Amino acid sequence: MNQVNQIKAGAILSYATILLSVVAGLLYTPWMVRQIGISDYGLYALTGAFLSYFLMDFGLGSAIARFLAVARAEGDTTQTSHLLGITLRLSIILDGVIFLSIAVCYLFLEDIFGELTTAELVKFKTIYLIAGLFSIITFPFTPLSGALIAYEQFVPLKLLDLIQRVVTVLLVIIVLLAGYRLYALVFVTGLTGFFVTLCKYIYLIKKMGLTINLHSFNRFKAREMLSFSFWVFLIGIAQRLLLNIVPTLLGILSGTREIALFSIAMTIEAYTWSIANALNGLFIPQVARMSECETAKEDITNLMIRVGRLQLLVSGFILTGFIVFGKAFILLWMGSAFETSYYVALFLILPGFITLTQEIAYTLLFVVNELKYRAVLFIGASLVSLGIGIWLAPRFGAIGAATGVGVALLLCHIIGMNVVYSRILGLGIRRFFTSCHQPMLAPMLIAGTVSLLIQYLFPIQGWVAFILSGSLFTALFFLFMWYGPMNLEEKTLLVKLVKRLSLQTGQQQ
Repeated sequence: MNQVNQIKAGAILSYATILLSVVAGLLYTPWMVRQIGISDYGLYALTGAFLSYFLMDFGLGSAIARFLAVARAEGDTTQTSHLLGITLRLSIILDGVIFLSIAVCYLFLEDIFGELTTAELVKFKTIYLIAGLFSIITFPFTPLSGALIAYEQFVPLKLLDLIQRVVTVLLVIIVLLAGYRLYALVFVTGLTGFFVTLCKYIYLIKKMGLTINLHSFNRFKAREMLSFSFWVFLIGIAQRLLLNIVPTLLGILSGTREIALFSIAMTIEAYTWSIANALNGLFIPQVARMSECETAKEDITNLMIRVGRLQLLVSGFILTGFIVFGKAFILLWMGSAFETSYYVALFLILPGFITLTQEIAYTLLFVVNELKYRAVLFIGASLVSLGIGIWLAPRFGAIGAATGVGVALLLCHIIGMNVVYSRILGLGIRRFFTSCHQPMLAPMLIAGTVSLLIQYLFPIQGWVAFILSGSLFTALFFLFMWYGPMNLEEKTLLVKLVKRLSLQTGQQQ
């Protein structure tokens, strides 16, 4: 399969995986909670959240993707086994550090989580050990997924991710219906993750014929990879602090009700981001090749416009739809007690109109190893968000904290990053906005305004009305886009996607 088809198929599989995650979140998760109980579900969620701070890949997955892609672009394929060997050795060393960290924390779980009852603490310790064990076994091989990205193996990569989601859900349903509870749930989740990671490793070795050289160790290359991965890791930490620290802040300053309101908004933000950002990583090899050309800046700007328009078509549909129907959806889904979550979510997702369309610019920043600018800006965003949150949260709760996040994203992520893209990378950012956002915002505004007016005249009272109103908005949105700013290439892609989805639906029936 050639590069273009790999990207297209990878994108479709990404959206399928994300769609399954959204459906699972809306339908499967409430059922699972009823099966195991709120207390056990809380312990399950707590285990995942607590261990996640130890189990970041420290940027090694991004590092191997970048270094292999650059080596391939330069025509040097002899580095592959050495780079993979360096990555695996560094991962094993980090895995040892993670093992010690998890073991030490286990000794102090009673002190860390003093609010848990004795029975809850016994269960938590058990699932902590189960999840921790699978995580430690799996971690060394996790960064090797970056090699699949570098070699443009998007179909097997995304297909395995989809299989993991499907198999996990099916196995959990089976064990819960069989009468097993929390321990089996954690075991099945860990086992599935380990199995899929092992499949990726086997695909690299057997199918692609790559080798991992663990005997030679280039210290200079290892330091170069660690330097790159450090900035990726720092960005990951800063991104987590930007949002994940807010519930703790609200717990100190506002109370549990505000935590719940913000958590629902975070869930919605995660869904919108994952759907609109499904193309992440698919263009790393292509941008790496283009960066070697004399006309790199012009060509990459053109690619940024081309991909950005497609991303705006998707993200604009999602974000505009949430602006119009988000409140009605939350009221139907969670009830009137969570109405404030709509306004909180707006602060979190509105910056996506810009940020979700600039994947190519970020990819170039990634390829040319200038991630320090993004890291510094994200650290600044975290500090701005924290400062505003401490100031506003005592009085305005979740809304105040969300205001801090929104302002931080506007100043640091939108304004700051576009200065970096223009001044440091030399991309034509002004041309990007005039070619991408300027022609496409008007149809979005018209479709959203018409739908708001209809909703005002005919208020949404139930799920049937919600689905009908959403369908009408979808028709208006793509009608205005089709006869407005969409070009021939975008129309062709949309028609092919609709035909493929219709064909798959027909085959299933």
